[in-house]
Amino acid sequence: MFKRFVLFIGITLVFLLNAGRGFSQIAELDKLKSGLPLIKDSIKYVNSLNRMAMLSHLRYRDSCLYYATKAKQIALRLQYKKGIADAKNCEAVYYLSTNNYLSAKYFNEALQLYKSINDQENVCQVLMNIGVLILVYENEKSALRYVKEAFEKSKSLKKDSIRSIIISNILDIDKSISPERFNSLFEEGMRIAKKYKDDRLIIYYESLEGELLYQKGKQEQGLEILLRSLRKADSLGLENLKVGIYLPLSKMLIEQGKNDQSKHDLGIGYLQTGLAASEKFGYAEFYMLFAEKLYQHYRDDGRHEKAYHYVSLLLAKKNSIAQAADQSGYNYLNYALRENENEELRSKEGARKTTIVLLSCLFALSMALLFFVYRSLRVKREHVKAQQKLNEITLTQNVELQQTNRFNTMLISVIAHDVRQPFSTIVMLSSVFNDDVDLLTEEEKLEIMKELAETSQKSLSFMDGLLEWIKSKKTTFEYQPEKLLVKDLITEANTFFKIAQEKKHIKLILNIPELATVLTHKQMLLFILRNILNNATKFSPVEGRISINAWMENGNMIIAIHDQGAGMSQKRIDRLFTAGSGDIDQHENNGAGLALSISYEMAMIMNAKISVTSEPGKGTTFFLLLKENE
Repeated sequence: MFKRFVLFIGITLVFLLNAGRGFSQIAELDKLKSGLPLIKDSIKYVNSLNRMAMLSHLRYRDSCLYYATKAKQIALRLQYKKGIADAKNCEAVYYLSTNNYLSAKYFNEALQLYKSINDQENVCQVLMNIGVLILVYENEKSALRYVKEAFEKSKSLKKDSIRSIIISNILDIDKSISPERFNSLFEEGMRIAKKYKDDRLIIYYESLEGELLYQKGKQEQGLEILLRSLRKADSLGLENLKVGIYLPLSKMLIEQGKNDQSKHDLGIGYLQTGLAASEKFGYAEFYMLFAEKLYQHYRDDGRHEKAYHYVSLLLAKKNSIAQAADQSGYNYLNYALRENENEELRSKEGARKTTIVLLSCLFALSMALLFFVYRSLRVKREHVKAQQKLNEITLTQNVELQQTNRFNTMLISVIAHDVRQPFSTIVMLSSVFNDDVDLLTEEEKLEIMKELAETSQKSLSFMDGLLEWIKSKKTTFEYQPEKLLVKDLITEANTFFKIAQEKKHIKLILNIPELATVLTHKQMLLFILRNILNNATKFSPVEGRISINAWMENGNMIIAIHDQGAGMSQKRIDRLFTAGSGDIDQHENNGAGLALSISYEMAMIMNAKISVTSEPGKGTTFFLLLKENE
């Protein structure tokens, strides 16, 4: 079977809202637009905007985002959960082919909202579309798992219209399905589509039937069904569906065109028409497929100038999508399908390999184009200019990928090291509560629960600090300080380590003026203090002391944290704040060393300074100088 997933993406997404409508999307959209000023009820107004957003997606995608954004703003003001969820659904649809991170983020947020209001029909729809999102990035196994989950949930729905489109996805994704099961599902899907007079899905199943007939040897019959489906889609104004049909139709005609030049030319014409329509209506996923097909055709045909033209279009579109993703939230990874992170990384690796293959093909094509250099100086100049531009783009992307990989490695190390401490505290308290519950007084139980709640809250604060550091790595980060009490900050930062300090009988001595304040970024300063206190607690001996002093000097606030640990040599101090240098203790993980490196970066952002004095056997003192802020 032809690779049809782009076709059923277009069909899938239009059903996110009010699935089962069968009349022309253009007529419905025009009707909604004309009736919008007459709607007085705010809830109905939001519903209409969301429906317009989804219908617009299948023609001009920018309108989809416009209506969805407007609907979400009103729904948030009304606290209308379904309206918010529908709007996020539409946003996810808009970003599906251009930014998988944002698409996954909005799909997941919509899914949680639908679950909170027990909207099972839309839960099925979003699960299905998450499967489609994963399939776009070539992970068929995980995609099928989501679609099958939606299929099972849909069995209990009173209105079964959604099952028809879920079945269409299973037929396209599941390559292991038996012929008997395939035919059974096909008949059920077509029956439901006809029951609801759903033109879009009826056309889909008819076109699928045409492909199957073509593959079974009934080529003319299959081709005629596909042409009829194309005419129906055109008459109903289903641009997205129509463009999708161009792909299998062009392949059939090109195959038959080996002995019939007119069919061959018609097949190429459908590819070119599809490319133009994809650009016009903003269908990036279709655009890249059409460009790739045309590039491969002209390359195999030996028409190198044409092939170079289409591969240039393909690379330019991929670069445009990459830039858009970077500008609108490329690093929003922690929102994106957490249980599928490893699969996504493998998917990215596959995408990079594809890029390398394309670049290799481009290089080979460049060698062929040298033949034409002898005939035209103008062609030579244009060729060299295009090559230089592509090389610059490639080098820039390689540097950005290396920087991103280094950043992600550092981030994972920090999380693995620093999140361990609060969770160890939570596990310790939970064990005490579970194992000795009968021996604890009510007051002790309340104290343990209070400690659990406080540690959990501080864990969230730690993550906030880490997120602030991640944001600070972006060029759009805006530093926003606030006035804070130094003593409160020290107390809050030390919460993670109270139990460890009590276990080692470490005494914490604070010499901080009650009203001493600093103007700084709270989460960043807490992150720095926690890392210093973590090392002080770890390396202090049993029954040791940690002294914390704060004073003003030349208009600056100085905070000094001293422990009675083993101390450090000057060589180790010199590389203490360098990323990758390792922990203070060479036998520990390198997470703390990375955390100190991050702390050093944060201090520079805060216009502050960290320094260390230490001698072997005499302990260590960290100094944090917070400069005067205007």
